[in-house]
Amino acid sequence: MERCVAALSSNSNKQNVKVRRSQSHIPNDLSFSILSKLPIKSFKRFGCVRKSWSLLLDNPYFMTMYRYHFVTKDHSYYDDTSLLLHQILTPWGLHPGCDRYPHDDTFELYSVSGSSFENKVKLDWPNIKLKPGYYRAGVKYERGFRLLGSGSVHGTLYMVCAHNGNFILWNPSTKESKLIPPSPFDSEPNWRFCVIHRGFGYDSVRDDYKVICYGKVSRNCYGVFTEEANCGSYLWEIYSVRRNCWRKLDVDMHNKHDSCNHQQLYVDGLSHWMCFGETCQERYMLSFDWSNEIFLTTLIPPAPISNINGRLEDFWGMKQLFLLNGSIAFIVSYKETGTFHISILGELGVKESWTKIFIVGPFPCLEYPIGAGKKGDMLFRKKDGKFAWFDLNTQTIIEEFGVITQMLGCQITIHKENLLPFEGKSI
Repeated sequence: MERCVAALSSNSNKQNVKVRRSQSHIPNDLSFSILSKLPIKSFKRFGCVRKSWSLLLDNPYFMTMYRYHFVTKDHSYYDDTSLLLHQILTPWGLHPGCDRYPHDDTFELYSVSGSSFENKVKLDWPNIKLKPGYYRAGVKYERGFRLLGSGSVHGTLYMVCAHNGNFILWNPSTKESKLIPPSPFDSEPNWRFCVIHRGFGYDSVRDDYKVICYGKVSRNCYGVFTEEANCGSYLWEIYSVRRNCWRKLDVDMHNKHDSCNHQQLYVDGLSHWMCFGETCQERYMLSFDWSNEIFLTTLIPPAPISNINGRLEDFWGMKQLFLLNGSIAFIVSYKETGTFHISILGELGVKESWTKIFIVGPFPCLEYPIGAGKKGDMLFRKKDGKFAWFDLNTQTIIEEFGVITQMLGCQITIHKENLLPFEGKSI
């Protein structure tokens, strides 16, 4: 009798274990549907739950789902936004930045819409007067600007005057503009502050727009500027719009930070720049928190060798940071094959959190990406100088149009409408 009871008890326990296992089993279709909608950081954390989940990045079916949800999901960053097209037209076919007189350039800024930019509204620049020493051929007002960043900061653009080095904050929605005063070092005749790197952002805690500068200080010795070992050599300065003053930023940053292209990404209260590493191939991302005034660095993985149809191609081309549907993206362009590798950052400060989710190409007609719009649409410059919209989801060129741009002379910027003045609300 006892043996019968024991046997029944054993069978009952086995059935309970089977029931529990059955209840804990999640069908692949359901798990794929859930995991494919997670941000990179959350998705990678689930890799420790099941070994099979940690291998999903190598699963073509799952990655197709993940890419689709990544580029099609709505992101608040793009609410109430429009697209701005900024072009620098250089005579004689020279690249912007070549050794020539800057007054020869033509600067144009448009608010654009439509798949072919068929709806273009030219925007008028702020009316900024030149210093007398910069007059040329009767021109007394600034004729153009360069934009810093791939998007506005709470509706405000940070612009570098093309001809005299002034810096302007401008809100296209309200037409309000503000000239940033020179820093104390720039105001002293015996000192010179050679700026290497600039940034612009918004401090949400203090409701304050801020500008940051990084550069080298040199001293005027009988008409010759020399570096002074005891003057700090490299210096960070920060300007507050609300207080209308500059101050030295005391941070423990010993390395020299050379920005690769002087562009920034701004999202969620932080600005990000790509900087040169110790070798010509190394890159890292420098981030600045505007509210806490602290820096963070994130190493960027080296560019891999491209293997397309059995053809190996070493890196030669461009490395760029973009904001892709609200996420920080690192893009490596391979010029020979027209191939583009796109990795998404999962967590600041963690090199291993970069995750490659797109390989675009080969498209030999595409030269390099200019910027990203909404829902995974990217604007490319073709090798014939024309524009092309590319859909990351379908991996197809969805629109080609005849706007001609010069190499490195074009930029698209996401502008978010904001009708509040620079000073904002009272605090």
